[in-house]
Amino acid sequence: MSHAPTTLSWTVHPLVENWRKSVLLGLFLVLLLLIIYLGFQLIYVAVLSAIFLIGSLYKYFLPFHHQFESDKLIITSCCFYRLERPWETFRSFYTDANGVLLSPFAHPTRLENFRGVYVRFGKHPPEEIINFITSKIESKPAC
Repeated sequence: MSHAPTTLSWTVHPLVENWRKSVLLGLFLVLLLLIIYLGFQLIYVAVLSAIFLIGSLYKYFLPFHHQFESDKLIITSCCFYRLERPWETFRSFYTDANGVLLSPFAHPTRLENFRGVYVRFGKHPPEEIINFITSKIESKPAC
């Protein structure tokens, strides 16, 4: 008889974990910003574009620390991002190859992607994460 651990913690950093994709992304961004600069001939347009592009990809560039505690989920990144939710907030969950979507709804709805929380597996064993979530959320995982 195995018991779920009372806490679980790991860090996910896609930039480091997927270095091949990161190199391709970097080359693509440099090429895109070069095209923007050459098209407008204004450095501030290229700098503003870089800020928006890199800012929109912050979940890829920054490491995120996931911490499952007995009463809540905490996700942090540097000093910019902190999400803390009690387990009672979530009523169902859906797994895929990269992580788990924790949903506040009991049944599938289009709002899940906006109201739910996506937890990436990273290099952590998915089974351990899914078992912990299953012990905290009453409903069965959806297909």
